[in-house]
Amino acid sequence: MKIVVHNNKHEDDSIVKGILRDDPKTIKAIYNDQFGKINAMVNNFHFINIDADDVFQEGLTRAIINIRKGVFKGDSTFSTYLYSICRNICLKEYNRNKHLQASELNDIKEDLQDDYFDEIQLMLKLKDSIDDKCKSIIDLRFGIGNSTHMDNKIVRFEEIAKKLNISSDNARQRFGRCFSKLKELLLSNAQFKQLID
Repeated sequence: MKIVVHNNKHEDDSIVKGILRDDPKTIKAIYNDQFGKINAMVNNFHFINIDADDVFQEGLTRAIINIRKGVFKGDSTFSTYLYSICRNICLKEYNRNKHLQASELNDIKEDLQDDYFDEIQLMLKLKDSIDDKCKSIIDLRFGIGNSTHMDNKIVRFEEIAKKLNISSDNARQRFGRCFSKLKELLLSNAQFKQLID
């Protein structure tokens, strides 16, 4: 028997009944019909480092639990309900990552004195101890030309992506990982601790 997940009450009733009896055909039908929409939605988010398969699996798991608990009342179609759960998962991750990106630079700024020439020089020195890919993207982001000075400008991820021939999301995520490495080096460095004491 082929189950097709569409948008009418009868089909939603079939989905609910299939989920309640742990019917693998129902789960497979939901995946086949709904994954494309969820995948497209996940790919439209920025600042997000999460796989569409993971979002779909988590969203479907939550939907199944809610159906078993009687939380899903059929006020909307099942497909709308699942999409909404998956979108909320993405929004939560988006907001979390966006906050982390914005706060990373502020964390270091808060630790620096007003006159932070020595701190910047130390940061540039420590930057040279991380891998080349990370050095490259940090240099690009902060407009560091020959690794000895900063041009006091933050370069947009779209520009960085073009130079590195990657997507802007990939550039953003790579910078976040690399800047975290640099921050750890800086905050654990004895010389830096002396400078900010």
